[in-house]
Amino acid sequence: MLTETAELDYFIKLKPEFGELTEVSKGIFWLRMPIPFALDHINLWVLKDGDGWALIDTGFYSEECVALWENILDGHCQGAKITKIIVTHFHPDHVGMAGWLTNKTGAPLHMSKGEFDMLHIACQPFTKEQIKTRRNFYQQFGLADKTVNKLLSRKGSYVDGVPNAPLSYQCMVDGQSIDINGEAWKFNNFAGHSPEHVCLFNEQRNILISGDQVLPSISPNISVSYAAPVSDPLAHYLSSLRALSTFPEDAVVLPSHGRVFIGLRGRTKVLMSGHHADLDKLQVFCQKPRTGRDVMEELFGDRLNLFNIFLAVGEALAHLNCLVEQGKITRLNAPVIQYQTKE
Repeated sequence: MLTETAELDYFIKLKPEFGELTEVSKGIFWLRMPIPFALDHINLWVLKDGDGWALIDTGFYSEECVALWENILDGHCQGAKITKIIVTHFHPDHVGMAGWLTNKTGAPLHMSKGEFDMLHIACQPFTKEQIKTRRNFYQQFGLADKTVNKLLSRKGSYVDGVPNAPLSYQCMVDGQSIDINGEAWKFNNFAGHSPEHVCLFNEQRNILISGDQVLPSISPNISVSYAAPVSDPLAHYLSSLRALSTFPEDAVVLPSHGRVFIGLRGRTKVLMSGHHADLDKLQVFCQKPRTGRDVMEELFGDRLNLFNIFLAVGEALAHLNCLVEQGKITRLNAPVIQYQTKE
């Protein structure tokens, strides 16, 4: 995770309390909901849409969030029609309440194909073959068997966070737009943090709903999974940041975590610089052969809880695979894979 180093304009001084709404622009409301992680909140967006309301992202499923949503639908929305539910990506804090909301309101769900497909893959229990493949993935990374066993027995966040995944959707295609209250919000689909994460840009208002793709004070997790162990998501993420750096510097950015801000180009520059610094650091660190676990501890330390180990394994491999693809380090295949900087 990267700390903030760029100066950003947080023009809204107070964050709304959970379940309360703050208007950030005419007809666009900021809603914060609790999530059961160290990062304890997610930002959702409630937009006026004609005589009804459009919702962007839904939150992590819990009885507390059900009660908060019921209050919002009856109170702020005054029982008006929910016209559409838009989900930026498949992670449970974004899509977890989508099933409950679509069933309650009858509103259509909008997602990209890659995210909808991953949602349903993630909601399935692991098969014996998948468990075996995951074990091999962690062992080749260099984790101790005790840690591997704990990771394999860990209850994933989809068990609680997405109890009811929607079964139908309308596809959000990169470059197309959706109408909300007579205004066009353009889809910008990016890989890296997730397969086909959607950011929405309203050129008329100069507002970007950035999801997790650009956050004001941390970097989103960029991970390699057991299903694609030599993939290069970091290259995709850096490409997305270069694309987002061409958006207006004075765009109002509505992120999924942290505060609403202005300063998009500066923020993308900081995020890119942070990842490039880690890549440079690992080239030096891998001048002698290193395991994935060695690299993880070099980047994140050796006192991680189980959830953070899960994230850090993927993040360490994302940086290592990027360097392999760039031809800067070599992957040395063995029972425990090692990585070494090329001469």
